[in-house]
Amino acid sequence: MVYQISIFLENRPNRLFRVTEVLREENINLKAIMISEAGEFGIVRAIVDDPDAAYGALSDRNFTVKKTQVVGVEVSDGPGNLSSIAEALGLNDVNMIYLYAFTVAGKNTAFLIFKTDDNQKAKEIIKEKLGLKLISQRDINNL
Repeated sequence: MVYQISIFLENRPNRLFRVTEVLREENINLKAIMISEAGEFGIVRAIVDDPDAAYGALSDRNFTVKKTQVVGVEVSDGPGNLSSIAEALGLNDVNMIYLYAFTVAGKNTAFLIFKTDDNQKAKEIIKEKLGLKLISQRDINNL
């Protein structure tokens, strides 16, 4: 099981710094981050080494934050792997809502983090039909 922290921010200077400063002060390591904007506001989605501590620290400092379970998958780093996952989910009526990915230096591995409209069904498809490895928070922390 992997948890993501989503922080809702005003789209203005210094807001991201304030979030990352809280994480630094609490010794929380960012493993992956994605920022999307919607006009006056933005959403920072982050995978961290301690999602509970991050949620608590940011909430205590009056940030609007949410902890969400997401799907994490390990694949070989190469053409077509995301396409196979997207096809399998789509053929089984699972909609991928958002996705971000990262690689690790020195490994031929990519890690996909995504949310669907049915995460449990997505995990079953990925594991049973595609035979791919679902990753856990422990796997992320060991990177």
